[in-house]
Amino acid sequence: MKKLQVALDVANTAKAEEILEQIAEYVDIIELGTPLMIAEGVRVIKAIKTRYPEKTVFADIKIMDGGAIMAKEVFEAGADMVSVLAAANDATIKDVIETAKEYKGQVLVDMCAIQELAQRAKVVEAWKPDYICVHVGYDVQNTGADPVEEIKKLKEVKISKAAAGGIKLGSFEAACQSDIDDIIVGGGLYNVENPRDTAMQMYNLLNEYR
Repeated sequence: MKKLQVALDVANTAKAEEILEQIAEYVDIIELGTPLMIAEGVRVIKAIKTRYPEKTVFADIKIMDGGAIMAKEVFEAGADMVSVLAAANDATIKDVIETAKEYKGQVLVDMCAIQELAQRAKVVEAWKPDYICVHVGYDVQNTGADPVEEIKKLKEVKISKAAAGGIKLGSFEAACQSDIDDIIVGGGLYNVENPRDTAMQMYNLLNEYR
């Protein structure tokens, strides 16, 4: 079933909670973005999971090394899902996936900055993460790269796919119509005049394609 994920790339827990008060009922996955995780550490996981126990809480720490150690930290703090970079060593990705199994958690493998998307995705797919994510990084979103187009490169991948990077209300239905299982929206969901209304519109659109 298709899901809506909000990427909370904000500076502190208070701001994250302020946004979630407006939109939480319309999202399936709450992503604690990398800037938020760096600023607040694992305590933000505990704070958000306590407030929203029914939601999937995703710690976007983009593991590059120390797979088991890093994953253990966030799962023990209450996270339901963690990210590891596809650019990491194979052993690191496998360690994150194995650690997630111990905690009954999920793993998203982030393809940010991977040039040969299809080739790397097929390698990663064999290890059975929960999601492979096409990610148009923040620093390159002004190049016109489109995650809805990028996901087409993973048409041979059979496990669930996620996509992030500049998706807004105007492009949301195209994302719903695509092969994306987990649609990740950041500023396009909360850096708007009425986040609640935008979240509701996205939720209603998504329900037409679930």
